[in-house]
Amino acid sequence: MSGVRNWALIRQGLINGTSYNAEVNAHFGDTSADSGRNAAKNICLITSQDSMQVATQRQSFFYYQVLKIQNKPIIIGQPKTTYDSEVTYHPEISIEFRQDFIATPRGKQPKDARISWRLMGETSQSLTFTKINNAATLVFQKFFQNNIFNFNKGKVIGWYNSPTDGLHLQLYCIDSTEAERVAKYVVQAIDKTWNDNLFKTTTPKRNNLVTPEQITILGKQQDAPVWRPNITVKAYKAYMTVWGTENKVYELVGRLKNGQFVALTQHD
Repeated sequence: MSGVRNWALIRQGLINGTSYNAEVNAHFGDTSADSGRNAAKNICLITSQDSMQVATQRQSFFYYQVLKIQNKPIIIGQPKTTYDSEVTYHPEISIEFRQDFIATPRGKQPKDARISWRLMGETSQSLTFTKINNAATLVFQKFFQNNIFNFNKGKVIGWYNSPTDGLHLQLYCIDSTEAERVAKYVVQAIDKTWNDNLFKTTTPKRNNLVTPEQITILGKQQDAPVWRPNITVKAYKAYMTVWGTENKVYELVGRLKNGQFVALTQHD
């Protein structure tokens, strides 16, 4: 009985408070308007009826299939988070983009993208909740209000590096025109001055417009992954990461049950 009782206590800890289920909920956000994401979220959440084996499978799916922690970099033999702790960063704003589930081929994971910049005029010490809320309003107005910002992803890489503006953009787009459009939009959205000399593109010779070959995995035939496919991704999540707070994330934009986005207000 002691083993069963111990598991019940562990399961309760994983479900309640700021533990595992809270991490899942924070990642998926409000999925009520998206049945595909809601289904994925329910697969990951541990319930009060789960056995230890089922709970382990849910955690494995979340960490390895959703977060893909196996792809997180290791720097000089130590985890990246440990390496980062030795470096002082300015607060970073990130916007995540994702392919619509309805446009995702059956059996495939939606492709995603991320755009970020740092607030070079701020530090963790100077940051206030008012400034975080101002950033949330800006991000909402520029990327989520009215028409949700989207772009066409592909094999061409657009680079825009302006350290003084906190910008190190690396954009995978369908062509150089699209890469420049996205880079310019971001620069202007955060009230910075565009500089043609800071923008460049790289166009690989490898062809990404190919018919996927058929491969067999565990006895089942499926399409092989396509290298940098041409897809459309749109903004669905935005947050600020603050150095010195164990990489605490402050959500900037939320989603209502009707699918509309709103700027979030943070307070102590």
